[in-house]
Amino acid sequence: MQPLAKSRITGYLYRMLNVLRLRRADQWTAAMMLAGLAILLCGLVANGKQATLEPKQYKFLIDINTATLGELQTLPGIGPVLASSIIQYRDDNAPIYNFDEIMNVRGIGVVRHRNMKPYFTE
Repeated sequence: MQPLAKSRITGYLYRMLNVLRLRRADQWTAAMMLAGLAILLCGLVANGKQATLEPKQYKFLIDINTATLGELQTLPGIGPVLASSIIQYRDDNAPIYNFDEIMNVRGIGVVRHRNMKPYFTE
């Protein structure tokens, strides 16, 4: 069985590290680490822009007027206290006709409202 062929970069790094008088196994490990770092840096430089996330595709929608405590807690950023506050507001002011009314609940501001909106039906 023949040994694996080294790439041009790996071979160059391997020869450079030979000057340091490391054992062969250590030379190979250091060469692989440097090659990985070089590839990573080339990828970052070549990209030239910050990665952006695509909008999520939501698999479910929740009706704010019928949602249970457990359903509300499955949403990101909603814990048991906020979920019970939403249910208390809904019970006091039912039904909620416009999702923007949810901003009247203590703990829901503009940012949280914007993050929650895709999960609820209108």
